[in-house]
Amino acid sequence: MTFSDMCGAAYLLDKSSGITSRMATESVAKAWGFSKYGHAGTLDPDATGLLIVLLGKATRLSRFITSSEKRYSFGIEFGIRTDTDDSTGKILERRSAGHIKRKDIQRVLESYTGSIIQKVPSYSAVKVDGIRAYKTARKGLLPDTPLKKVSVTDWKLMKYENSKAYLAVTVSSGTYIRALARDIGHDLDVGGVSFGIRRLSIGSFGIERSSREPDNPESLLEMTDLLDAYESVILSDSDKRLVSHGAKIESKLTGTVVLLDEQGRLVAMSDGDGSSLRPLCVFIAD
Repeated sequence: MTFSDMCGAAYLLDKSSGITSRMATESVAKAWGFSKYGHAGTLDPDATGLLIVLLGKATRLSRFITSSEKRYSFGIEFGIRTDTDDSTGKILERRSAGHIKRKDIQRVLESYTGSIIQKVPSYSAVKVDGIRAYKTARKGLLPDTPLKKVSVTDWKLMKYENSKAYLAVTVSSGTYIRALARDIGHDLDVGGVSFGIRRLSIGSFGIERSSREPDNPESLLEMTDLLDAYESVILSDSDKRLVSHGAKIESKLTGTVVLLDEQGRLVAMSDGDGSSLRPLCVFIAD
């Protein structure tokens, strides 16, 4: 079964370790016959887990999905500091961490709950002075990466042994799990690096429905399936014609609203101001 780029779909992929998100996305697009593709939320090459692959017209929905909360499981190995903030990087320092107790970790986790400020890792794709930070870091230089406000909730410390903590956490979009490991280790005064990062969910989508293979029909979604978090409106034929030409329609709704036709197809994403809905991107032309 293949599709045309005139339509759109999404795929829930359980990304394997050792490949980039781009490579993983490309394999799904090839399997389903799309030349236009993207994904919602990048995973590091060594990270595994849920990657929402956007195919065809669904690539235009990226901004409406990437803002969703994400849940991860991962480990922190204490007593090590690396240049990448994870276990794959060059070791910069080793310290004894045998004295760290479970209660010490729990105490620090409390200070990393809620809204926090996080410094973006040096090995990241963030641009600093127009250059990707990781490119500067690979030259042995220290890029001045920005600080950003993120939200961190629902910590679970599942196990702690041999200076390794196994955790799960829910974070806002753009949070670096590697940076959490780095900063928690720093606050314990022994250093720490992440390992085994796995994304368990994005918004309401869990890893359970995803597939490690790129061509499993049970992991394929329609575009409207991605938008359950938003309020939706079914358009009359006259309103559909207006929206398809980029015109506003009357409505008391506010915020992002999904506009559907009477057959349940996605017509447009819109923004409401309490008096009208303004089309943000249109998917069905009149």
